[in-house]
Amino acid sequence: MKFTDLKLNGKTVKSIHNFGYTEATDVQEKAIPQILSGNNLIVRSQTGTGKTAAFGIGLMERIVAGKTTKALILTPTRELAVQVCAELRGISQVHQLTIHSVYGGQSINTQIHKLKKRYDILVATPGRLLDLCRRKKVDLSEFDTVVLDEADHMLDLGFQREVLGIMDSLPKEKLVLLFSATIDQSIRKIASKYMPDSETITIGEIEIVSSIKEENIHLPHAEKLAKLIQLLNSHRGMKSLVFARTRRGVGKLKRLIEKRGFERIGMLQGDMPQSKRIKVLTKFRENQLSILVATDVASRGLHIDDVGLVVNYDRADTKKTHLHRVGRTGRMGAEGKVVNFISDDEPLVRRKDGRRGAHYSKIKYKSRNKSRHKREKKGRA
Repeated sequence: MKFTDLKLNGKTVKSIHNFGYTEATDVQEKAIPQILSGNNLIVRSQTGTGKTAAFGIGLMERIVAGKTTKALILTPTRELAVQVCAELRGISQVHQLTIHSVYGGQSINTQIHKLKKRYDILVATPGRLLDLCRRKKVDLSEFDTVVLDEADHMLDLGFQREVLGIMDSLPKEKLVLLFSATIDQSIRKIASKYMPDSETITIGEIEIVSSIKEENIHLPHAEKLAKLIQLLNSHRGMKSLVFARTRRGVGKLKRLIEKRGFERIGMLQGDMPQSKRIKVLTKFRENQLSILVATDVASRGLHIDDVGLVVNYDRADTKKTHLHRVGRTGRMGAEGKVVNFISDDEPLVRRKDGRRGAHYSKIKYKSRNKSRHKREKKGRA
């Protein structure tokens, strides 16, 4: 469907076209009319389907028409807040809406200064938003529309108490738009409490999209680096994202790849200052970097459309995390390739709760403990 078929404001269509969008994706085609009608909305859709533009265009239309006074968008991570803010500014350039983002890792005084002037949309992470509310720099009663973006990930990161506190402080009469890749019990609780009579839109199944080719490679842990170098050599010129499990592992892997003669490599992990993380993502997006080695901080919500190769150097802890890693490629219908390294002798790591971590693989495999048990049983026999 063309955006002109959605009966949008002429300036909105012009702004969208200037940003490079001409045809609406499935989620945009189905969600935008519901948002314009003022329906509370739950959207379950995979990453890379155009969710940001779906709620962004809807919000823009409502603000211009005077149906929404001020909108709040909650995101789980700093990177996503920056990206959402940038995309909304892009698609609303003709209307000249004022859009700000607030998040941890940046000077709160700088953010406070921006918030002194009138604005239409605020994109925020929960923690920083509550900090600004405690300082009386943001008044939640002013927002009559709220978007929960990547809601499942927000709750996975432990923001449930913050999200509930924010929702309780918003006006009772408000429009609530919830976007999530998965809908579990915690999401349903939020929906039942804050979204009466909501509409639900489901786009596709929670599975790997058909445009992505996925390959599992079984190999000993000691051979993983050599295989990775071989893969990167065979995909030179292709933007590649390599996932490692730990922050320390990311740094080590980046250095090892550089020693093998590769250039234009960056890394992304949670210990990096926010300004540096944004700089790395910008370089990767603008093709100044061709390879990015990252922890799962890069697995959710990062909108980089031309990643051709994803390598899971270390397995994801859960199926959900695996699916979101995979979702960094094959975005918006483009072709993508995913390679999963599976090593039965993988060193296990300790989780924060003290238990040994389990790792997800699309292919079922025997754990080392089971294999050892069988060997011991055979030896006793």
